[in-house]
Amino acid sequence: MAAQSSQATVVGCLFDVSGSMYQALEGGHADDKATERLRAVLSAALKLARAEQQRGHNALMFVGVFGLKDDPGRPPAADLYGFADALLGDREDHFRDDHEQLIALANRNNLSHINKYIRTKLTPDQARIVSAYLRRPPDRVPEFINAIPSEGKMKTVRTGGVLAGGIGGMAAGAVAGPLGMLVGAIAGAYGGKMGTDHVEDSAVDNSKGMQLARQISGQRCHAQLGERTLLDTLREYMYGSTPMRAALESSVRAFRTCTGTQRRILVLISDGCSADGDPSDLARQLRNNLDVSISTVYLTADQQASSRRLYDTAAGLSWDSGQRTLYSMASRIACAAHPVPVLAAMGWTVPSSGECALYATVSSVTALDEFCGMLLSARFGSADVLLDVVGRVRLDAIINDRHVRTRTNPADQKNFKTCYAHAAAAVIHMSLCRIEGREGGCPTVEEIRNRILRPQNFPPGPRGGSVEQVLKAATTWYRPLRFRKVGEDGARQAVLHRRPVLTTFHLSHSGWDTFSRHFQSQHTKTSVLTAAAMQYHRSSQSGGGHAVVMTGCDPSSLTFMNSWGYQWGNQGSFSVESASALELDHVPGPGSVCLYDVYWYEQDLTSREKLAYQVKVGDALRTSANRHPSLLELEARCGRCYMNSSIAEFKGTIRQAVCPRCHQQFEPQPGHLVQALYARAGISGAV
Repeated sequence: MAAQSSQATVVGCLFDVSGSMYQALEGGHADDKATERLRAVLSAALKLARAEQQRGHNALMFVGVFGLKDDPGRPPAADLYGFADALLGDREDHFRDDHEQLIALANRNNLSHINKYIRTKLTPDQARIVSAYLRRPPDRVPEFINAIPSEGKMKTVRTGGVLAGGIGGMAAGAVAGPLGMLVGAIAGAYGGKMGTDHVEDSAVDNSKGMQLARQISGQRCHAQLGERTLLDTLREYMYGSTPMRAALESSVRAFRTCTGTQRRILVLISDGCSADGDPSDLARQLRNNLDVSISTVYLTADQQASSRRLYDTAAGLSWDSGQRTLYSMASRIACAAHPVPVLAAMGWTVPSSGECALYATVSSVTALDEFCGMLLSARFGSADVLLDVVGRVRLDAIINDRHVRTRTNPADQKNFKTCYAHAAAAVIHMSLCRIEGREGGCPTVEEIRNRILRPQNFPPGPRGGSVEQVLKAATTWYRPLRFRKVGEDGARQAVLHRRPVLTTFHLSHSGWDTFSRHFQSQHTKTSVLTAAAMQYHRSSQSGGGHAVVMTGCDPSSLTFMNSWGYQWGNQGSFSVESASALELDHVPGPGSVCLYDVYWYEQDLTSREKLAYQVKVGDALRTSANRHPSLLELEARCGRCYMNSSIAEFKGTIRQAVCPRCHQQFEPQPGHLVQALYARAGISGAV
């Protein structure tokens, strides 16, 4: 486990490499580069560990694979961090090579008889792996010392037995960890010494175990894994049974040892099959007892699988049992919370209920890329800071702040029938606020409301005014506004994309009485008004209409901003179970709830407004980089050559960048910029 001091976050990643995952990891046509799924996921796990170490933030990280072949002497699961640190890390002790460090350690513990084999049977990279493994944490040293037989004991063991045991131990150890690799190599080499030097060299050097050890360290790399490194090594031990419960039990133990942490996240990449029993109870234990946020990824080679979508239910879907298992294990979050809006902006489908599971079906590296990016951004203590890099999220944050201030200080309509003007002004203002540097400025709610109520426009009357007529006029007053009438599902999607929805409805006289009592009583004013409570009043004639602003939703309610003052309802807002709670039966036109989505298109912005947006994004990035210098180490993808480079290497602006590789100018899109959030995961190609 990668460790830092003063821990605040614990992030775990479990990667299923059992036999049932073979098709998902390596299936498909050769020209689809299907094996990139395996390489991408494995690289992601390793580089996440490396990123935790390099960033130096308060975090613990563990990365593991489960589902290895369960042959005798081989573990069913493995901790990858020791390999990640050695293969991807930088040297810490330049003054002393790793062979010498291991020899010094052996001498301090009266094990000088193995010095020769440390020097002759371990390459510098192999020694580096072991040395790094023993440094983090140092309490592994006693395990290392105790695992090496004494000189006398080794000399009394028969050559064949020791040699065979050493080779077998090294092979298993190479997967279990660098420690097992070293002990197995030394034991095998010492056993060979019982015969001739030639036998020793040929038996040890040509053993599968030593070849495997050298393969693991294979090529020394800093930027990416080579063709014959850990990936190919692990493949020889992959595709066994699926001990998912055992892997989760290990995670439970790991999270229990990390006390005093503020955030706990577990990412599980699998096909949902479990050979050792139902894992649901362990998932509940992690979520409920240990406060761990669980994210699950169903990996498949089926290109027809529904991807780039978040879910709020598994009902009615043609999922297999593995998908349903992973979905049930995942934590639930609000769709309005960061960073789900970023995925929505990149084309992911977000459920209209307002809540989703941290679950995704992934059939390509691109989709895995984006979903891992969401998880990577979510695990930082200040997710909004990183999400500002994407651009539009910064504007969403501004809208949200102003939106809250508007909601908690609603204008008091008192006895005038001006609700249409209050509601329309709020929606128009919120929509215009989304335009950075709007030419002509962004009028306040009061300014818009006064314009609506002018005698020559839409003055208040006995029955109020027409919201639809107000919106038509607003599209000519305030460029580049548009509006459209939508149903409840469309309204939910609008508010989930941070666009408030203008809403009108009618109630009967008795319905208004029930409505008012519910939201004025201290006992019920903040609770949800159910459709059942209003059912009795639906069949009566209309007792008057009202206009409000829909501002939020969740699976069990819709929330609206009213215009009856701060003391009314829940600080001026109210929630109903569904739109049907605000409808009348058998009343045409006015009897139904009308919902209007107010929006604009980027193509309708002026050049200055687009430039102001670009400058805002650049300023946000520079400010964030000053507070978090490691941001500039993150990578962005060039829109021309599709190669990744660190943000610090790009020239120009964040919206007119010059690639350091191909030297061409391009306009980064949100999909390119979001790479900065997950480029450390090492996933760049599309399958």
